[in-house]
Amino acid sequence: MGSVDIVIRSHAKDFAWLRHCLAGVRRWCTGFRDVVVVVPRRCEHRLARYGIEADRIVLCSDYADDYLGQQVTKTLADTFTDADFIAHLDSDCVVRRPLTPADLVDDAGRPRLLYTPGEHFRRGAPWQAATERFLGRPVTCDYMRRQPLVYPRWIYPDLREHAVRRHGVELAEYIMAQPPLGFSEFNAMGAYAHERHRDAFAWTVHPSSTYDETWTRVFWSWSGITPAVEHELRVLGRAAARTEDKDAFADP
Repeated sequence: MGSVDIVIRSHAKDFAWLRHCLAGVRRWCTGFRDVVVVVPRRCEHRLARYGIEADRIVLCSDYADDYLGQQVTKTLADTFTDADFIAHLDSDCVVRRPLTPADLVDDAGRPRLLYTPGEHFRRGAPWQAATERFLGRPVTCDYMRRQPLVYPRWIYPDLREHAVRRHGVELAEYIMAQPPLGFSEFNAMGAYAHERHRDAFAWTVHPSSTYDETWTRVFWSWSGITPAVEHELRVLGRAAARTEDKDAFADP
């Protein structure tokens, strides 16, 4: 299969979420080579305050608009790790059950990706228009269907080359020139892979507009950690602790 790293691009404003995300990774994820946390340089001094620890912490550029900046960083993920496959996990996602690289990459070395056909979502969603503008063709499916999202390292430079060929600028420059919600990194990657490298991936239709939360509970960081969310995070933590206790007393 090759090496698989979990890469989490975060920011100081999401470090409270990141603590829960990393706790879920420690509880449930096995077989991955490294957990790599990538944060802007200006956030480095706040890592210790939140007790953020990972196998590797990498500093990336600071961006005036970090919503677009974090998308730039993800399209450069192959420059932060030399892993054969990169499993992207967002700070506001908490792994909730055992997860291994074999869940993300099949025996033939193909990343497992979900997609949802157009009839399951509203036409004209911002991500759809943004992806069509970037690729220069109609896009009929949504490719951000679950976390983590895993891609082979070779697709990142391939996607960056597409930006130069079609738009005449580096991908980072293209992304930062977009309006708010004007780019969707994983829809761009998914749609590009589906069109150009379909046989290199294992595709599964997800016939629903809702996220597949088989492996992770997907929160929305912009809503903040409300009392209800905090309660749910505690429940997830207790459930994991109970599982660990049962394993500790299981017969060998």
